[in-house]
Amino acid sequence: MKTRIHAIAGVVGLLTILAFWSSTVVSELFGSYATIAAVKGMILKGMFILIPAMIIVGASGTSLSAGRTDALVLSKKKRMPFIAANGLLILVPMAFVLEARAAAGEFDTTFYLFQGLELLAGAVNLSLMGLNMRDGIRVSGRGKSASKIKLLSREMIADNTMAFNISKPEGFEHKAGQWIRLSLVDPVVTDDKGGSRELSIVSAPQEPHITLATRVSDSAFKQYLKGLPEGTELAIAGPNGSFTLDEDPARQAVFIVGGIGITPFMSIIRHITYAGLPHNIIVFYSNRNPNAAAFLSELEDLERANPNFRLVKIMTDFQAENNQWDGETDLINHEMLARYISNLKEPIYYCVGPTSMVLSTKEILDSIGVPRQNLVFEKFNGY
Repeated sequence: MKTRIHAIAGVVGLLTILAFWSSTVVSELFGSYATIAAVKGMILKGMFILIPAMIIVGASGTSLSAGRTDALVLSKKKRMPFIAANGLLILVPMAFVLEARAAAGEFDTTFYLFQGLELLAGAVNLSLMGLNMRDGIRVSGRGKSASKIKLLSREMIADNTMAFNISKPEGFEHKAGQWIRLSLVDPVVTDDKGGSRELSIVSAPQEPHITLATRVSDSAFKQYLKGLPEGTELAIAGPNGSFTLDEDPARQAVFIVGGIGITPFMSIIRHITYAGLPHNIIVFYSNRNPNAAAFLSELEDLERANPNFRLVKIMTDFQAENNQWDGETDLINHEMLARYISNLKEPIYYCVGPTSMVLSTKEILDSIGVPRQNLVFEKFNGY
C-alpha cells in the first residue's frame, strides 16, 4: 500500500508540474495578458494539489528507502533534496509573485525574468521527477517484459517455508544476488499486493533452472502458490536488483541475515563455491531454531566444501538438549561480530531482512565506525 501511495503521489506531482509548465508556455506564446493572468491564478490554486502530493512523495519515499543501499534507490534519494529545494525556494515563491504581478498587469522585464526562472526550475524538476519515476519502475521490476515458465517442482525446506524450481527462459542470465518478479498467468486469486511477488533467486547463475524460496504466509497468493501442481505455467520478469558481491576478492564479505533473507546469499555462496572463486565470506545466519532455518544443512555442506566460507549459526529461541548446540544463541551484536572478525572496519557488510533488523544492524555497524561505503543493505516488508 505504501508503495502504491508513493507512486500515485509521484504521478500526481509530475502531471501537475507538467500542466503548470505547458500551460505557461502556451499562454505566453499564444495568449493575451488576460489569459496569462488566468493561468497564473490557476497555477497558484494548483499549489494546493502539488504541495501535498510532494510531501507525500517525500515522506513515503523516505520510509520505503530506509535501510536500503541499492544503486537505484540511492539515485532517487540523491535527487529528492534538489526537487524539494527547487520547489520550496523557486516554484512556490514564483507562483505567488507571478500571480500578483499578472493580476496587477505588470508584464514588465522583472515579470519575464521571474517567468524564465520559473520555467527553468519547472523543467529541472520535471526531468528529475521523470528520472525518479523511471528508477522506481526499475526497482519494482515492472519495467521488464514477462517470460512464460513452468513450475518444475516444489518442496518444504523449513517450517512454513517452500522452495520452487522453475524452468529458465531461453537467454535468461542473472547475477548472483538478483531477484525476479513471479506472476500467476491466470490468477484466480489476488490479495492487496496483486498476483505477483518479488522473490530473490536462490540458484547460482550456472544452474540449469531457477530456484526461488519464500515463507508461506496466510496471503491468498502464497496459499495458492503453495498448492500449484508441477507443470503449472507462470510468468517471470527480470532479473532485477544490484545486491551483488563486490568483485574484489581481497575484500572480506560479511553477510548478516535473518530467516528467509538468506535467499540472495544462497545464490552468491553457491556461485563462488561452484566457480571456485577466492572471495572470503563469513555469514551470520540468525533464526529462532534449526527447524525454521531454510537451507541450513546445505550451508553446512558448502562450508565444508569451501575453505573461504565460514558459517556462524545463530538460534535465538532454541534450547539444545545436553548443551550440544555448537552455534550462537544471542542476538547479533558488536561483541559477537568481534569474536569472528579481526578488524571490524575493513570488510564489506551485506544485510538483508525485515526493516527492524536492517536498521538495528546499521546502528551496530555505525557504532563500530564502519564506513558507509562498506554497507550494502536491502530491506523487505512482510513475506
